[in-house]
Amino acid sequence: MKTIIVLSSAVALSLAANITVAQPGFGKNATDSDRTQMRQERVQNRLDRLMERFDIDQDGNITLDEVQTVRTDHFTQMDVDKNGLVSVEELDNFKAKMMEQYRNNNPQANGKRAGNRDCSKRGNQIERLDNNEDGQISLEEFTANVPLFDRFDTDEDGILTQEELSQTQNRGRGRR
Repeated sequence: MKTIIVLSSAVALSLAANITVAQPGFGKNATDSDRTQMRQERVQNRLDRLMERFDIDQDGNITLDEVQTVRTDHFTQMDVDKNGLVSVEELDNFKAKMMEQYRNNNPQANGKRAGNRDCSKRGNQIERLDNNEDGQISLEEFTANVPLFDRFDTDEDGILTQEELSQTQNRGRGRR
């Protein structure tokens, strides 16, 4: 009896998967409208993740203070030896840990762009953040360098609204 139930369930799941893949909006059957909708859903998912990550007071906006609070928390996590500075190794370890967390929370991302990043650009990141050029990043350097905030904050009021984020995301993930 258990075998019949298990086989019936497997057949039903298999049929459901085949029907889903054959529906409009998937693969070769996708229309321009379907692709636009899927792109809009991806943008909205990105916005939702940004808000979840940075909108500490959950008022629907992200302030520079909220971004700096999150960055301070990240700095504390990165500074494993608690010397007030983040080295290249600490940065690499933190990025690897965050990527592993991301993969564990988003199994569909495995093998995609986010899952295949390496640390070969770390020199650029250290150089960009390391204002005093000592080869390490201090808390002050890390929290002061938020160029994406300035890029997203189109009206320069120190607050990122969902509208600003949405407009910037639609223009190509924050690039002008």
